[in-house]
Amino acid sequence: MNLKVLGCAGGIGGRERLTTCLWLDDDILLDAGTGLASLGMEQLVKIDHVFLTHSHLDHIAGLALLADAILGKKVGPVTIHATEEVIATLKNHFFNWLIWPDFTTIPTADNPVLCWEPMQRGVTLDLEGRLITANPVNHAVDAVSYWVRNQDAGFLFTGDMAATPALWEKMKGEAKLAKVIVDCSFTNADSDLAAVSGHFCPQSLIDDIQTMPHSTDFLIYHLKPGQEEVIMQELRTDARGRSFEALKCGDHFVF
Repeated sequence: MNLKVLGCAGGIGGRERLTTCLWLDDDILLDAGTGLASLGMEQLVKIDHVFLTHSHLDHIAGLALLADAILGKKVGPVTIHATEEVIATLKNHFFNWLIWPDFTTIPTADNPVLCWEPMQRGVTLDLEGRLITANPVNHAVDAVSYWVRNQDAGFLFTGDMAATPALWEKMKGEAKLAKVIVDCSFTNADSDLAAVSGHFCPQSLIDDIQTMPHSTDFLIYHLKPGQEEVIMQELRTDARGRSFEALKCGDHFVF
């Protein structure tokens, strides 16, 4: 599996600029933030699946533009995988003909640009040998992480989250887990804001992952613009022997 980082920032205007979008091989996206805009038309029409962690705008903004861009250029719909709660939110508040057209009925209901596929928590989907499992996480809205692996290795993409001990308890014994892409949005000084908005600060992240093996690499995403260096310094200062690195747009990993 080839994983490319199209966007990983916690907002615009900062060091990385583009919001969350991970590109797996040629045909799968994990979230669809503004990073999706870095792909060309030839690449966009190859996308067959989008897995959404939650419904916040910085993770779905590119989905609207993807649907518009590929209209009439692709055979068959793009399947949007998300929890039933997230799908309901997008139907009611986004693809509702007020914010954006309903591309699950364009050009026709029988031949749409997008289609919904509810993702059940704890259930594994096999896409040509790539296994993807959704696990619930604690966030301000309904949200899941994605455990993605093949026969050799894999990674966990947490999406946006705060303390979720059950996730780490489930993942700590996974021998194929090579890397964790995890949210750490705020500095320790903003720990109250992190808690109320369902995000990590360095101290809360380090406390939450204490049962995870030290051999697991933690890649930090969703750093708030202007706070990137402070957050990473706070993580490394109290790392307790762990490896923390900031995810960057353009990073490429092979599993």
